[in-house]
Amino acid sequence: MFKKVLVAIDGSDYSRNALPAAIAVSQKFGGELLVLHVSEHDRGRAVAFPTESPADATRLVADAVKKARDAGLSAKGELLDRAAGHVAPAIAATAAASSIDLIVMGSRGLSDAQGFLLGSVTHRVMQLVDIPVLIARTPRGTRAPVAAGAAGSAAAE
Repeated sequence: MFKKVLVAIDGSDYSRNALPAAIAVSQKFGGELLVLHVSEHDRGRAVAFPTESPADATRLVADAVKKARDAGLSAKGELLDRAAGHVAPAIAATAAASSIDLIVMGSRGLSDAQGFLLGSVTHRVMQLVDIPVLIARTPRGTRAPVAAGAAGSAAAE
């Protein structure tokens, strides 16, 4: 049923919950796993600047692919660079181009918007694709760290 699974990760605790879920689904259905990280860059007046280092982004994907392969899966990683605000379309386009059967994502990510129950990137991906999207939630009784200045609510993507 789910022979090709894409897991979108961003380094947040929420996306860390998505990886084990994607691995479990891929194992159950004997599928392949594509680990995708979309690195964002902001645009200044004269130059674009990354919101994370290329080395950190590469390490994030490599570590996730290693975990999947250690679990006995066929897995590969992909790292994209997009302007801030263009992550969801990049995830949707990658899923379409790779004939993905299921997308697995965390419920929230790293951006500083507050108060959403579902991260904006996750919500947008669900609007853009016509395949199932599995939302990996933080286990009950645990909570991802609150972003600095978030006044008691977890950061939403």
